[in-house]
Amino acid sequence: AHVDGASGWTVFWQVKFPLILPIAGIVTVLTFVGNFNAFDLIYTTQKVLAGPNFSTDILGTFFYRTFFGHQLQLGNPTMGATVATMMFLIILAGVLLYMFGWRRRIQTYEL
Repeated sequence: AHVDGASGWTVFWQVKFPLILPIAGIVTVLTFVGNFNAFDLIYTTQKVLAGPNFSTDILGTFFYRTFFGHQLQLGNPTMGATVATMMFLIILAGVLLYMFGWRRRIQTYEL
């Protein structure tokens, strides 16, 4: 591209960025899904209440506290199942968004 007279920015946006984009997408999806798996770290350090005033609360600890209960509060399996379903739908939406974008990109550059 430099031989054809392209500037540094043009080379980046037209050559390098399209090559980096699929890897960045995969890393984004894996990080997004991995963030839902932080339950063990928070539970071992802060227990079910997730720190003072729920300061480190995530959906995983909220699900555990709702489903099984804590201290004097009884668990509510129905509400816990609802929280788990919502977690699944959020993860599914993120993964499907990536997959549809990836599919469209593949169809665009298909011969």
